[in-house]
Amino acid sequence: MIRFLLLFLFSSTAFAEIPTLIGGKPVKPGEYPEVVYISMKGGRCSATVVGPKAVLTAAHCARGGAKITFQHNQNQYSGTCIAPAAYPRQDHDISLCLIDKEMAGPYASVLSVGPKAGDKMTLIGYGCTKPGGSGGNDGVLRVGESTVTGFTTWDIVTKKDAALCYGDSGGPAFKLIADPKAEHHYVYGVNSKGDIRTTSYLSKLYSDESKVFMKTWAAKYEVDICGLNKDCATPPKPKLCEKEYLVMEAAHSALDKAIDDLKTCLFTPTVSLCLSELDMVKSMHPAVAESFTELEVCLGNQ
Repeated sequence: MIRFLLLFLFSSTAFAEIPTLIGGKPVKPGEYPEVVYISMKGGRCSATVVGPKAVLTAAHCARGGAKITFQHNQNQYSGTCIAPAAYPRQDHDISLCLIDKEMAGPYASVLSVGPKAGDKMTLIGYGCTKPGGSGGNDGVLRVGESTVTGFTTWDIVTKKDAALCYGDSGGPAFKLIADPKAEHHYVYGVNSKGDIRTTSYLSKLYSDESKVFMKTWAAKYEVDICGLNKDCATPPKPKLCEKEYLVMEAAHSALDKAIDDLKTCLFTPTVSLCLSELDMVKSMHPAVAESFTELEVCLGNQ
């Protein structure tokens, strides 16, 4: 079977726009904010933000020393990429890019274990849309599902219903995502190559070689990679009694304002008897007292 690398070259023939990744559909706004469309000398690829200063793509898109640029959350970024030293002699088709400034999340997390044959995966990218390589490459991100059918030394192999196409290179091969806005996104592999019809090859991120490469890179540049040396999936725990404190603070601030309003009324020449201001101060006292009690209960339960 002939396999093609999936870099989209600027010198390629202009493609007609067809709204469908092969077998995919356009992503809705806000669903996959960690997937970006990177530019490098001579072409464009897909990529994944996997940490505040870490972007993951394919080695055939960005080898050692390659420079990339892209937009993320309406901000412009640039970065320098490193691929495994043995690529392309070994088909270890992944690359990590160090970004010039920190990016806001959300970030995708790399997985330390792989899928099984028969598992569904979510494929995604900015590439072409028709078997053979036409359509797409129009800046539209597309997503679809495919089924794991086997493995090679370096790759996960999937067939149907979605398949990679030129320009999808470097994008994430996700663990199946049912609700892209509600779920955290986990990456099994990097879009590498395919037959541009039904079969896709996804470079394994959970292999020992990939783990060593990513850990070495993260240590060298002192950066975080989600799922490797940083937990980006678990929401941070609320601070000690933070909610109760904020309620108390708001109630106390409201009381302070009411007292200031009463003071202003009392010491400003006026025909008013300041009764409404006095009533406001009186009404605030129960709320303040209750908020202090709630904070005291919370602290007592710790």
